[in-house]
Amino acid sequence: MTTLTVQAEDTATAMEKIVDQLGPDALILSTTKRDGKIIMRASNESAMPADKKTEAAPAPEFSQLFAQASRPPATGRPKLASHGIDFANPPSLVSPSQLPSASHNGVDEEAASPSAQQAMMQAISLMADRMEMMEARLSGMMLTSPDGLNDTLQESTPVQLMRAGFSQSSVFGLRAAYASLGYEAGITNFLDMLADDLTLPRAEDILTKRVVFVVGPSGSGRTTLAAKLAASLKETHRGREVALASLGASMNETDTRLRGLARLLNIGVSPLSHDVTGQDFDKMTDFDMMVVDVTLGAEEAVEKLAELTNHLGVQNAGVVLTIPGGSSAKMIGVTLAQFSELAPVTALTKLDECETTAYEFSALHQANARIGMLSGTKSVVGAIAFASQKILSQYLKENFSLPIE
Repeated sequence: MTTLTVQAEDTATAMEKIVDQLGPDALILSTTKRDGKIIMRASNESAMPADKKTEAAPAPEFSQLFAQASRPPATGRPKLASHGIDFANPPSLVSPSQLPSASHNGVDEEAASPSAQQAMMQAISLMADRMEMMEARLSGMMLTSPDGLNDTLQESTPVQLMRAGFSQSSVFGLRAAYASLGYEAGITNFLDMLADDLTLPRAEDILTKRVVFVVGPSGSGRTTLAAKLAASLKETHRGREVALASLGASMNETDTRLRGLARLLNIGVSPLSHDVTGQDFDKMTDFDMMVVDVTLGAEEAVEKLAELTNHLGVQNAGVVLTIPGGSSAKMIGVTLAQFSELAPVTALTKLDECETTAYEFSALHQANARIGMLSGTKSVVGAIAFASQKILSQYLKENFSLPIE
């Protein structure tokens, strides 16, 4: 009898080595795992004399058999049809002739024969295949707690909310809104509570500031919102001088656009250099209120505005951050983090061009943002609204939808 011991990274590789050296009818004597390696011992029983008595090898433990079947062996593993296993008619792997029978000398030689060993391995392999299929099916399922299910147990409120695009963090963070309620009532309550969390109270107080700085990424509707705020200030404070300004490192296309908007509103506009100081604002007496479009990069803008607002005081200065509708969740998170030091009023812009979906509202909610303004871009006058729980809730309900299957 030829005995071989091999070492490999996994069971499949070890069996391949055994088949290469002893042939497909090799008998596995033992399988162990040591230091992360699989150590397998096998023999070529066909080389034994037929009349030589041997002691039956101890039956391997189930964990060893399962380890051997967890990956496809080199040979002897049944192939599955493309449509899967017919569980109603499982194949018969062991024929009556292969069943173990006691010999005259008391040694169970048939049970240790290569055919019986191979049949047992095939049976374990088939069981592993079925377990893999079950695992694949379970991986596509979503579990939820009982209080998230409605009375009919047909529609799960948290699952449907996540299907609509709301993040798991937002859905389970507002569990109290839908717990123990039916599906429709649960969805409605969730959207109402989310809107309440996202709304900035008294956002209209920004119109009482002497200087309002507008920051945000390029292309976020920042310049248009600055003009809208100037128009709102002019309408709210009739008889007071309102001016527009741009704060940047140099003259650019944004300044040109801002001048065009200022002409439409019939108000003055002036450029401010990046080295302007708080004392310079004290010397400006030709306006009562000013809206400043900040074109500096995020890091430089935060540093400059922290200096200016500290000098002017929170009662006289405010900051508005523009985030366009349709922004990715990652962009929202990055933008809010960049300007968080300024504690700005968040304005959702371009809502007449891009729809803000559940993904974006979840990102805003996870970042603890408070929305103060809603704005479009097609009109300068009368196209800005201060956010309220009622307005945000209505927007969320009108845009709530599940993906089409």
